[in-house]
Amino acid sequence: MTKHAHNLLSGILLSISLMWSAISFGTIHNDRLTIGTKGNITKIIIPENSDETIKFAAAELQDYLFRITGSRLLVKKAGTEKANLKAIRLSLKNDSTLKWDGFRIITDKQNITIESAFSRGLLYGVYQILEDAGCSFVYLNKEEEIVPRLKKIEFSKGIRVFNPRIEHRGLVPDGLDSTSVELGRDFIDWMAKNKLNYILVSVNRPSDSPGSALGIMWKDVEKELLPELLKRDFVIEMSEHCTHEFFPRSLFTEHPDWFALVKGKRSPGNTPYSGQMCYSNPDAVDFYADALANYAACHPEMHTIGTWPLDGPNYCECEGCRDPQTIFRAVTRIAEKIKEVRPDMIVEHLAYQPQTWEPPYMEQLPDNISVLWCPNPGSKDGLARKWVQKARNAGGVYQFEYYLGDNFRSMANLWLRPQYAANAVEYATDMEFRGVISIFLPLDNWWRSCFNNWFFAKACWDTKPDVDAWLNDYYQKYYGNSTGEVKEIFNKIFTELQPEPYRRMRDKEFVDRIAIIEPVANEIEVKLDELISKSSDSVINKRLLRLKTYIEFFSLYSRFSSDRKKESLEKLVEYSRKYPEQNMVLMYPEFITWRIPFTQLD
Repeated sequence: MTKHAHNLLSGILLSISLMWSAISFGTIHNDRLTIGTKGNITKIIIPENSDETIKFAAAELQDYLFRITGSRLLVKKAGTEKANLKAIRLSLKNDSTLKWDGFRIITDKQNITIESAFSRGLLYGVYQILEDAGCSFVYLNKEEEIVPRLKKIEFSKGIRVFNPRIEHRGLVPDGLDSTSVELGRDFIDWMAKNKLNYILVSVNRPSDSPGSALGIMWKDVEKELLPELLKRDFVIEMSEHCTHEFFPRSLFTEHPDWFALVKGKRSPGNTPYSGQMCYSNPDAVDFYADALANYAACHPEMHTIGTWPLDGPNYCECEGCRDPQTIFRAVTRIAEKIKEVRPDMIVEHLAYQPQTWEPPYMEQLPDNISVLWCPNPGSKDGLARKWVQKARNAGGVYQFEYYLGDNFRSMANLWLRPQYAANAVEYATDMEFRGVISIFLPLDNWWRSCFNNWFFAKACWDTKPDVDAWLNDYYQKYYGNSTGEVKEIFNKIFTELQPEPYRRMRDKEFVDRIAIIEPVANEIEVKLDELISKSSDSVINKRLLRLKTYIEFFSLYSRFSSDRKKESLEKLVEYSRKYPEQNMVLMYPEFITWRIPFTQLD
């Protein structure tokens, strides 16, 4: 054997020896952990004492990874797995670097570990892993979820920490009743997938609009939907305008002095929202407080209970109620009563009307009181900051947000507002609000509200929100081969059709733009027709048609806003009536004519 051949053979033998030695000590592995074809992860490991939420998180991870890769990982409890098993591990861990329900994802050579102090934080970590794999949950309709089909998912090594910028991120599901249970189920599921953790419901708030748009009837859906909230570890508030449930109008017969004095007369008024309480009457307040305390004691699943007056005006005008501190003093009495039976429950003061805006004289609020702040951003920020200071050691201050999903406030014409949604998070963090609670009105009109709140939810978890990047991801995942054209269309929507700042229906800046809006809308409609005719994908065509519906309705709405003619409003209503299958985009006709009555025409 030549010297060269001998050296070559020696080198090969040495390499083999070193490789075998390394494998024996477990130091050489596939660079990345993988799931799918020839994947090296086969198990999901959960804590031995896992609660319902952690078990649900593992089941969600198992189900979606199977849908993505065709590989079904087994779920095992810690301590039952083999040594050196590669796995995804869910682990409860208190750590000062994890804020509220934040979570950490650690990927090393052996495991992908999700850590959080909260069970729902582990659930959010699961959804983050699914998003990393290409899933997207923009809309609450499960048919609209993006779940890719992949041979293999690869995980890069590293440590990532995800902390929310706002502790409580909530929605109010208007239109929730016995006819919308399945929609409510989808709504709760969609909220959790977007890491929204707070829901505000009403035990009994009948709709005062035609149809169910403004109603929330939790007592009719509680049996079916409470389990869905509990297994996702939601923070649940019972609130909204349901004073009548705990302070019935039948009391008027024996206690007329318990009801508001309005224009010199006390009256229970007509249903559903009349008959405010006289908040300076101690007996009336005690009756109301006892009723709320009894409900609180019977419903340990509720974290917060509201003390909202009835919706609208007609607050009591008696001498005692003219004091701007009267209603808050009543709230403190209610909080005292509730604390006796539920020391863990937060009692909410609604800062909704001039009678409820002024912070109290005390330096600090009682520790079981929170404040729901309703004025628009900017209008009374000075008062809001005073509330924040006084509630710092109590239940905190929450912003009630109207412009991401409220078709009542936006007069049946909710805008698509991704940048505003991200800015709402900036505003809330600057104001030091503990939470943001947005109206989602109504549930069945989900296409616009989901879009806006998806951007809000993402901004809640990102200190450097990149709306353009999120939009590009949305275009690509939801519109396929039409991505480029759809991006151009959305650019026109945001810059020409409905440029920020938002304008209400009768604002002159909106009315005067009709000469711009109509030709731009027509141009977009033609482009969408071309895309639909060229596409052979029925799912994408359905999405393009929803976008076209939005544009056509916006154009008709703008024409009516401009000329205020009866025939223009009739065209708007008829358009909604003509396309009932587009109810996720269009408010229904009866709501439109109720919200914009013909009597308001010029």
